[in-house]
Amino acid sequence: MPTREPLARLVRRLEDIAPLGERERQAVLSLRLQPRLVPARADIGLKQDPQAAYLMLRGVACRYHMLSDGTRSIVGLFFPGDLCGGHSASPAKHHGSLGALSPSLVAGVPFRTLEALIGDHPGIGRALWWLALAELGIAQQWLANGGLEAERRIAHLVCEILARSEAAGMSAVDAFSGGIRQGVIADLAAVSLVHVNRVLHALQDAGLIRLERGVVKVPKPSRLAAYADFDAGYLHLAATEPGSEVSLSHETGRARIRASAGGSGLGAHPGSVDDARPCHGQ
Repeated sequence: MPTREPLARLVRRLEDIAPLGERERQAVLSLRLQPRLVPARADIGLKQDPQAAYLMLRGVACRYHMLSDGTRSIVGLFFPGDLCGGHSASPAKHHGSLGALSPSLVAGVPFRTLEALIGDHPGIGRALWWLALAELGIAQQWLANGGLEAERRIAHLVCEILARSEAAGMSAVDAFSGGIRQGVIADLAAVSLVHVNRVLHALQDAGLIRLERGVVKVPKPSRLAAYADFDAGYLHLAATEPGSEVSLSHETGRARIRASAGGSGLGAHPGSVDDARPCHGQ
C-alpha cells in the first residue's frame, strides 16, 4: 500500500495543531515506512517493540489498560494518520497497551528516526508537542463526560468518533461497524454491555438514532450533537462538522426502558432536541 497518503494525513493532523514550513512538510512526507497488517483484537506492539511509535495507515486502534477485575479500560483512540506514542520520541512515556480494534495497517517509526527529524526540523518537534497536549485535552473531555448520564456520554462518543473518522478520510461505517462495536463503546463509556444496549434503544426511542439490521444510524448528526452538547473544538480538527450519517455495529436484543415519572415515556416529543431525554435503563 502506498504510504504517502497516510503521511499526508499525519502532516494535516500536525498542521491542525501548529503550522509547518514546506521543508518540514516534505521531511514528514519523505519518511520511509514498512507497513504491516495487524488483525483485529491483536496488540500492535508498544510493549514488544518499545523503540518505535506507530503510524496508523488503515483501521482503528486504541490504547487500553486491563484492570485487576479483568475488564478493559480504553483510554485513547487512533485513526488513520494518527501517530501512536511518538510525541516525545521516548519509550519511557508510554503506558498501557496498544491494540487494533479492526483489521489495521500500521507502520513503525523508530524513535531514532523521530529524534533525527525533530533535531533537523524543530517545527515538527513543536507540532508533536502540541499534538500531545491536544490528546491530553481529549482525555480531559472524556473525564469530564464521566459525570454525564450514560445516554449523553455515549451520544458524545458517537459524535466524536464520527468527527475524527471523517477528518481522517475514513468511512464512518468502516469506523463504527468495522471496529468500534458495542463492546468497545462499553469499554469507552465505562458501562456494561447490557447498559449500552439499553442506551442505544433509549436513544432510538427518543428519535436520535435508528437501529437497522444490527446497525445504528444517525440520520441527523447535528441533532445528536445538540443533545450531547458536543462541541468539536477540543479535537483540534480542520474539519469538525459531523457528516450526514454515522453507523455503528449493534448486537440485537430488546431493552426494557423505564418510563418517565410523568408516564409519557422517553422522548415524548422526538421532534425537539430539548425533549429528547432518555433515562437510564434499569
